[in-house]
Amino acid sequence: AAGADGQRGLMMAAGRIEAVASEVAAREAGRAQARQRARELADWLRQRMLSHRARFVAAVNAAGAPHLDLIEITAVEPDDKSIRAFQFKIRRGRYEAVVVSKDRGEVMMVGPFKRGQDEGPCHPIHHQGGDPDRELLADHIETLLSALIEMSFTK
Repeated sequence: AAGADGQRGLMMAAGRIEAVASEVAAREAGRAQARQRARELADWLRQRMLSHRARFVAAVNAAGAPHLDLIEITAVEPDDKSIRAFQFKIRRGRYEAVVVSKDRGEVMMVGPFKRGQDEGPCHPIHHQGGDPDRELLADHIETLLSALIEMSFTK
């Protein structure tokens, strides 16, 4: 009898899971293409950041300071705060910046800031209703990396 009660409990739980899944899926089904575009833009932004980082590394190497190759760029991943966005982080020591690509036509550049403290400043760049201005975004990415470098290499 105990086995039957356990099995019945699993079936009830599975029914709730399917009900919740159906509710969430119904709410989010129309967002799939926009979410995919947000992911593709996040990947593109990360590639630009990697390119800017490579320029920094080449410059410090040319200046005789290869030990300054300390900037980490994380992989693109689902955003910490929203299932409708993707993010990657740029880190150097205790300093960090975050780039978030949202499915509603916005890129949010956050930081740089000290990890463990409040995130900010936040700089939203809107591109609703069309393709984002990639030249503008590349410029903002470069500015964000420059600010992180200046802040994190002050000592």
